[in-house]
Amino acid sequence: MSMEKEPESPPPLARRRQHEQRITVAQDDWGLVEVGVTRGGELVEVAINTALVDHVRPVDLAEAMLQAARAAQHRASDLHGG
Repeated sequence: MSMEKEPESPPPLARRRQHEQRITVAQDDWGLVEVGVTRGGELVEVAINTALVDHVRPVDLAEAMLQAARAAQHRASDLHGG
């Protein structure tokens, strides 16, 4: 009986990146939030700077998310002729 471990499947984000080769990433002005969008501008990933998140109000976090998402969508549109 073999005790070999089956290879783990990639995490969901890695699978998404495999399917969608072009992920455009952008941050807000404060480096609090980073987002990734597809060629079509669909938001597919969000990363929050945990070193900063405890020092901001929820409304500021929300604004940072919106700012980063808009920047990534504009960048994707510019890069892919949208």
